[in-house]
Amino acid sequence: PHCSILINFVNMKGGISKEELNQALNKNLTSYNGVSFLSKSDEDNALDVLADAFKEDPMFAWVAELDDDDPNKTQKMLKLGKSMHAWVNHRLIVGKRGVALGVRSNQDLVGCMSLSPSSCATRTQIWDDVMVMFKFGLPPMYKEKGAYGPHSSKRAEKLEVLTKKRKEHMKGIKRWIYLQTLGVSFDHHGKGHGKKLLQLLIQTADMLNASIYLETESENNEGLYKKFGFQTLEVTTLRAAGDDSPTANLNMWLMRKTPSGGKIE
Repeated sequence: PHCSILINFVNMKGGISKEELNQALNKNLTSYNGVSFLSKSDEDNALDVLADAFKEDPMFAWVAELDDDDPNKTQKMLKLGKSMHAWVNHRLIVGKRGVALGVRSNQDLVGCMSLSPSSCATRTQIWDDVMVMFKFGLPPMYKEKGAYGPHSSKRAEKLEVLTKKRKEHMKGIKRWIYLQTLGVSFDHHGKGHGKKLLQLLIQTADMLNASIYLETESENNEGLYKKFGFQTLEVTTLRAAGDDSPTANLNMWLMRKTPSGGKIE
């Protein structure tokens, strides 16, 4: 799975609009059986799918900072995952700042992808944060003292560094799409659902002559994205202040794919 989590959006002017992105995706959807747009009514189901998809993800494990022998580890990871995904994906699923798509198998939602076009990749509005907090509450490490690791909240906040990095790497580029999240439920890994969503994104970006930007949290993911034409711009290491534990460091791969024509706008 892939996710850029608890990260504010970059302030960019111009570029691709939500309407332009939606129209291009809609034109390509007919070639991707089982893929459709998600709406507000799909939100709870989508968040459950993403929580399951990322329950063993390196970045989520780093934020949670749980012991391997914790008898409630799986339940805690699912709870953390759903909360964190709600914070970053709510605005995209309901269509305020982007778009979300799902892939279904036998009518069941098994994978999700959320995207933000460059014109919507703006700084977070305080009122939006208030509404998300009212709807979903704070992530559990802020509410359940001792349930997660001692550095969990600081690690989550450290992910904000990726906002600055994204702004640096996309400076001067107007037409681009931010791949916020791509995840497939754990039992459906390896069945081509994630590949289908990624191929749809790449086809759409090429149609729009747009670059794609993402952050990923494992070297295996980096290798996968390279096969699809992404290039690694930087590998950055995150470490929360005062965290000297053996698991203190998290490496993040910052990647970009140029459109098939090779011209960046």
